[in-house]
Amino acid sequence: MFAPIAIMLVVGSLNQIEPLSKENGSTNWLTDTNFRQELDRPFSGSWSSIEFRQLLKEVAADRRISIILDRRLDPSVEAPIDVNNVSLRTGLTGIARQVNGDATIPENIVFLGPKSATKRLRTLIELRELDLQSKEFSVPKSRRSELLQRKTFESKDLDSPLEILEKFAQQVPVSISNGQLIPYDLWAGMVLPDVTIVEAVSVVLIQFDLTFRWIDKGAAIELIPIPDVVALERKHHSKQKPSDVINEVRERFPQLEAEVWKTEISVKGLLEEHEAVAAFLRGDRVNSPIKIEPPQPLQKQLFTLKAERVPLSTLLKKLEESAINFDYDSDELNEAGVDLEQKVQIDVKKASAKEFFKLLFDPAGLEFQIDHLTVKLKPKKR
Repeated sequence: MFAPIAIMLVVGSLNQIEPLSKENGSTNWLTDTNFRQELDRPFSGSWSSIEFRQLLKEVAADRRISIILDRRLDPSVEAPIDVNNVSLRTGLTGIARQVNGDATIPENIVFLGPKSATKRLRTLIELRELDLQSKEFSVPKSRRSELLQRKTFESKDLDSPLEILEKFAQQVPVSISNGQLIPYDLWAGMVLPDVTIVEAVSVVLIQFDLTFRWIDKGAAIELIPIPDVVALERKHHSKQKPSDVINEVRERFPQLEAEVWKTEISVKGLLEEHEAVAAFLRGDRVNSPIKIEPPQPLQKQLFTLKAERVPLSTLLKKLEESAINFDYDSDELNEAGVDLEQKVQIDVKKASAKEFFKLLFDPAGLEFQIDHLTVKLKPKKR
């Protein structure tokens, strides 16, 4: 049985890498366009014997994106996970599904949790923000602007969920009613960069199957259970006559309520379902895969590797899964006494290709030459 192994490759142009931290040492989290672009960039990795929370923490820090793990997914599970040259968005979704969860992406964060939570979170956020414009809640325009202002919300390790909500609420400020619905627990710290108070509060409440309603003209929120039906009602424009396309919409999206309304199609469903309907009516390909760019030359890649007493041959195989080729003559290595089964111990983060392969191959008595995506290996000259 092999010892613990954790490999993660990060692709990026070495002369365009931004600082990982601000001057105060905190992570410079990506937001908006940079966040979305990062989610579409290539992602490869192989992990085993590493706790799920630690894996996500490493990915979050490495890619500078906020990842929130729902309390109902076991943070201590150590399921073997392999991801090879997919988008970061697709990779995180796949990782979540390996622990019986799923992923959803509100503004500037990736939320991993049970499907019952991930499928409703964005819709609940949208509904609470739309409520601010409803006459039912009588929220003044100036107050709406305050509540929709984006901020960075943070909590510390061992804060309780209610303490987290109260910290978030103080930044707006807004009062919280029905806080007794939140059971006592101790959570890991989190950072929600550049989000609204609605998003910040909803990320906490969804983990208890709760949402909220506005009271006192937006000065306070009252915590309430999530209703049985969570849905938005919207009207969609169609390039074709609604009467000609309505049946096709119903066939393609049988879970939705869809009706012709004048010159449009009225649909009731989750936010993601509305996005899929809109894309279909525009003629876009629904659920088309993200196009992944070919791997960059090794000289333009950064490498992170942590391994404890793992055979060198095992590491080479794992690296080959990330489109790296190794060219060597086995007989020549054997004659020189180079053993690819020798155990390797290495811990390196964001190293250039030259630094990385030097640390990996020097102890084995190997010299290397990098040619695009190929690493040529020879015994060191004595």
